[in-house]
Amino acid sequence: MGLRGDTQPLAALGVGLQRRGFAVHMIGAPRYAHTLAGTGVEFSALEPDFESLLLTPDGQRWLSSGENSLSFARWMRQVVGSALDRLLNGISTAAQPSDCVIYSTFALPAESLAERWGVPSFLASCMPAHPTRAFPAIGFRRPLGPIGNVLSLSVSEQVLWQVFRTRINSWRKSRLDLPSWPFTGPLAQRRREMRPTLYCYSPSVLPAPHDWPSTAHVTGYWQFDPPRGWAPPSALSAFLNAAGPPVVYVGFGSMVTDAPQRRYEMVRSSLLKAGVRGILLGDPETMPSDDLLQVVSSIPHTWLFPRISAAVHHGGPSTVGAGLTAGLPAVTCPHFIDQPFWAARVHALGAGPRPLPASRLTSLKLAVAIEQAVTDRTMRHRAEQLGQRLRQESGIQVACDIVERSLDAPRALAVGREGD
Repeated sequence: MGLRGDTQPLAALGVGLQRRGFAVHMIGAPRYAHTLAGTGVEFSALEPDFESLLLTPDGQRWLSSGENSLSFARWMRQVVGSALDRLLNGISTAAQPSDCVIYSTFALPAESLAERWGVPSFLASCMPAHPTRAFPAIGFRRPLGPIGNVLSLSVSEQVLWQVFRTRINSWRKSRLDLPSWPFTGPLAQRRREMRPTLYCYSPSVLPAPHDWPSTAHVTGYWQFDPPRGWAPPSALSAFLNAAGPPVVYVGFGSMVTDAPQRRYEMVRSSLLKAGVRGILLGDPETMPSDDLLQVVSSIPHTWLFPRISAAVHHGGPSTVGAGLTAGLPAVTCPHFIDQPFWAARVHALGAGPRPLPASRLTSLKLAVAIEQAVTDRTMRHRAEQLGQRLRQESGIQVACDIVERSLDAPRALAVGREGD
């Protein structure tokens, strides 16, 4: 449940598990079904589509809620709350009894499926989901001291859980014949029971704090490579190969806007001011391309990023991972949830200028940041060094090893008991 950044890492993990001989069934928004075409991973579509919800007036206000947890929860209730019953019914229909359940941060109902089937489960998270004295939970702008940092996660989770608690507990009773979850919710219960979490980001970007349990596995990024036989559009290849100023990517992922033309004009103005060319993630049918700017509807980051000079993006964890792995300086323009957190990490690692919150973005501010990302030699060197480290990691293989061991352990125990 969620947007591209929630879906694509799990798709990459699903392909990795499928190559190890597992039968993998993924449930997600229909717009991402093509991601798994030809991989052998089964896909079931789940409505409604979160990205479409973001285009509603309430969805646009939700995007502008930033790091304010209370505003985020209020818009979450209005945007997603009324759609939750459809989501829950869709999960009930699509889900097939399995030997293991792996689910993203917002797919809390999936934990109920694992409970109903009596199988292991893994939370696959792109953001910290264990309390720590080292930093506050997502949604808090400033450190709160060791004790405050630890308590902040419970506050942050309750803001979200109470939005959905009544509906999810009703579904658990009526469809799965399970008791209600306690007031504290499923994530707190997971931690009490020491159930494993797979963190799909790099320990070189955010190491596991010393006070996290051994069941919190920071595996490395789960990168999704282009499908076999994929080739870039000829116009894009020609644009990249043409002589001229450096090329910068500008894309805000699933952070859709109800004023795409305004965003297009702002990007063009910024590129001109910064003296660079650009590739914009947008609609090629309504946004013309020329020698300054190429518009693409989609492009694999793992293919594009090693071929350009810098990237401008929303700070989503998957995009952050792709950019840092490519050794690419990044201008981050965070909107909400965990994006401000990851944008701050990019800056703290020296791989990008200070973040520019999307709600306060102007063409001049963006131009200045782009110019810095392209010309600052120290920043480029730090990004390249970090990229070299990340390319030595294999997050998917680490995660697959953990899943495989967890499923082999009960089998080994059962064989041992039979031998006795």
